[in-house]
Amino acid sequence: MKDAKMIFQPCDILKETEIFATVESVSAGRGTLRLGVLCPPSDIEWKQLVIGYTYKIESDREDYLVEPVSVSENGFGILLEFVIDAEAFPFKPTNWTVRIAGDKDGEKYAARIQYTQFRLTPEELLAGQYRCTDSKGHLLYAHRVRGSYLGLRYREMTPYDDMKIKKREVKAQALAKKNKKELERKDICLIYEKKCAKAQDNAYYLFKYCMDNDMESYLGKSIYYVITEDSPDRKKLEPYANNLIIFGSTKHMEYMLASTLLISADSKSHGYIWQYDRSIIGNKMGEKRFIFLGHGVLALKKLNDSFPAERMNAVLTTVTSDAEADIVIRELGYTKSQAVVTGYARFDALEDKSQDYREILIMPTHRKWLFGVDRTTFMESEYYRRYMELINSPELTALLRENDLTANFYLHPSICEHFDAFSSSDDRVKLVPMGSVPLDDLLMKCRLLVSDYSSVCWDLYYMGKPAVFYQYDVPEYMDTWGSYIDLEKDTPGPRAEELGELIEHIRGSIERGFKLDDYWASKREQHFRYIDRDNCKRICEVIKERGL
Repeated sequence: MKDAKMIFQPCDILKETEIFATVESVSAGRGTLRLGVLCPPSDIEWKQLVIGYTYKIESDREDYLVEPVSVSENGFGILLEFVIDAEAFPFKPTNWTVRIAGDKDGEKYAARIQYTQFRLTPEELLAGQYRCTDSKGHLLYAHRVRGSYLGLRYREMTPYDDMKIKKREVKAQALAKKNKKELERKDICLIYEKKCAKAQDNAYYLFKYCMDNDMESYLGKSIYYVITEDSPDRKKLEPYANNLIIFGSTKHMEYMLASTLLISADSKSHGYIWQYDRSIIGNKMGEKRFIFLGHGVLALKKLNDSFPAERMNAVLTTVTSDAEADIVIRELGYTKSQAVVTGYARFDALEDKSQDYREILIMPTHRKWLFGVDRTTFMESEYYRRYMELINSPELTALLRENDLTANFYLHPSICEHFDAFSSSDDRVKLVPMGSVPLDDLLMKCRLLVSDYSSVCWDLYYMGKPAVFYQYDVPEYMDTWGSYIDLEKDTPGPRAEELGELIEHIRGSIERGFKLDDYWASKREQHFRYIDRDNCKRICEVIKERGL
């Protein structure tokens, strides 16, 4: 039901308070989401809901005030009810913050809203009365953000949002209960990578080592790799078919419920449906022990919000050096015993193959402010403009042609949905879609990496190969991501803020025969305690010693 009192209007940034409200009710139906918010007694007169998101930096916030459809008192405070119309509200596909707003002495204040998701019963899951859809095929639902506060998520529907997936979850829960004793004897360990769609990173190489060296017997575990049915990397796992689990299958759900250990090169949440609305399996994942293998050497990009030990219930993380161990202890909350210097599993397989190829790799990382944006917003961004300018630069293509080189352009997985927005008019620049070529192959074959803040530069450095950096947006990057190192002094290679300067750095690397300069060559062993092929062995030894 659309209510005439529902009014959306932009608002200025409000003053934050230490007070918090609580969610009393959430329900959905016919394209609307209804929220009941209980506000505590206060000298602030609570009046409206504030829904907003940050596009780039905090000063770019877009906030909207929503008028309540009813206001009432109870013994605990003021209850305000709101109806959010998914069609009428100016939603964009992203995560939205939700706060309560009020007036005091002529000024507007905002307070966060605590949200406790109660245990979900199968009946509630199948009823589906916690989400709504709009005519664009998007979902709108409430979700809990870090700190147990209320947020809204608006995103496109996927095949995993179908009610048959919910029914499969209910079936898997019943099977896990029925087969509990047998599953407990198996002591199940699940290994996976980003959205269970890849087998290219630390998790794949650890799994491969475990299979090739009978680590199931050594560790006393049943070890499985989870991957999507249509993943291009699935063929790499064919030799281990008996230990392969298809993502989204009933077996995946059952074994996720029964598992005693999860291991990944990404956050724990990548082991199940990404950004699920409500889920029996997803809610259980938080209780699982987790080993974080590391996604990339921590240095250029702060990941305090993505990989904190406490939120992921991580019992162990693997790092490459004492310096990286210090970062995960200080910034991510691991203890000294949990941050283990083993080296990365994938480094065991790294081999410099560039002598047989004449390639450079252009691989920028993503930006927080481009998560979930539509195509128009993406193509209006400086990020898009800068990299279109680079891959279509006459100076770059001339340099490639003069030196018989090819540049492979590879976009970060988090924004790869916009890959087809890029194009190059020169055949010396190859646009490589994610999954069409394994990333580790691109890294091993390239002679030079062109990046910005991506941790893959350390993979190149491990192999003794150079990188140059295009850091045109340092102020915005530091405001949104931040870095653990001084970008001006400690970025492992020459930096550029403008295209012309970047081209000159690429030219310089070509003239040096793609050799590391003397400074970075002399510091290489300080950044990697081990440069050998025993990282996977060390990781398994730690798992065995710790009884994980």
